[in-house]
Amino acid sequence: MSHFACKAFSILEKEIKDDLMECYVEAQQEIEEIINSIESDGFSFDKLDKLFRSLHSMKGNCSVCFLDPLVGILHKLEEIVDGMRGGYIEYHSHLGDLINVVIEQVYVLLKQIYQSHVADSERRDMLQKGLDALYAEEDAEHRLVLTTRLLTLCSQEVIEEETRDSDLSSLLIKVTFSEEQQNDILLFTGFSQKLNRLLGYSSERSERILKLCQLINMECTQPVDQAQLSAAAYMHNMGMALILNCKDDESLKRQAEQNHPLVGAKLLAKHSGWEDAVAMVQAHKERFDGTGFPEGLVGSLIPQGAFILSMAVMFIDFVWGKSGSDYSKSAMRAVQMVNFESGKGFPPHLIESFNKAMRKVLVAKSQ
Repeated sequence: MSHFACKAFSILEKEIKDDLMECYVEAQQEIEEIINSIESDGFSFDKLDKLFRSLHSMKGNCSVCFLDPLVGILHKLEEIVDGMRGGYIEYHSHLGDLINVVIEQVYVLLKQIYQSHVADSERRDMLQKGLDALYAEEDAEHRLVLTTRLLTLCSQEVIEEETRDSDLSSLLIKVTFSEEQQNDILLFTGFSQKLNRLLGYSSERSERILKLCQLINMECTQPVDQAQLSAAAYMHNMGMALILNCKDDESLKRQAEQNHPLVGAKLLAKHSGWEDAVAMVQAHKERFDGTGFPEGLVGSLIPQGAFILSMAVMFIDFVWGKSGSDYSKSAMRAVQMVNFESGKGFPPHLIESFNKAMRKVLVAKSQ
């Protein structure tokens, strides 16, 4: 009997692994509900889109936790569902059954790795090869035959050993500033700390956001300027100072929330040499699909640094909340939430950069 191992996953803290298992089961239940809805109430693009995003979030969580041998299976399943969304793979009830069965089989492998640090290689290979063949098949009738065959094979037990070495490079990223920039950064740091206190946030919030921004940036194919990203991380929330004047007026608070990126950008623009950072601050509430604010920008019109900043803010605020007193058990939920925004809030290639950065964070926390 041969096995594969995910060593980097095995050395993660138990609370992280427990969180992953819980998130996986929740996503599995959601996927089952979607497929049941398709079967009972009929097919729709919205249901397929939700199914795709749930699979993508599940895959993202596994990727962050170094479960690479399982990620390939989920990725191919995701591609099959994407084919349904694109209309070149026809949905069939057997395909719906297969999705549920494969996800359950992956969960079996996941539990094996969790409990004994190794899992059945043959089972993993059978799933991967079966899905690869199914996705490559262009004839709908033969695809259905392959689907039925794989459903049958899923009841068999099989195994092969595989290991993966992880990148455990340092999380310490030193940013070089000019003398003038350094003076401004010290000023921005003071502004940020004061506003965090006034808004009830942890005094460490900006530093946590900054560190994660730089980690994500380092994983990008074409990183943005580190100094500009640092300024944006400190100054992105400055416009929220307007809320302090709204008291209990909810309408004014909503208006201040909508305007705060523009206000923050104007405040930063008063300091020369931070043009890129200004653009990041102004656009950090924009969304990849054009549904953000304040200008409803879409796609490449939004600076890469704005997306990086937005991902970092989403993760840090979800995990630590306002008090920031301790690292909570919700890290994997935060990862799942960010991954769910792939193609909607954030471009997919930057989601991959985020996941790579998070892997390093989890390794550092486990050591």
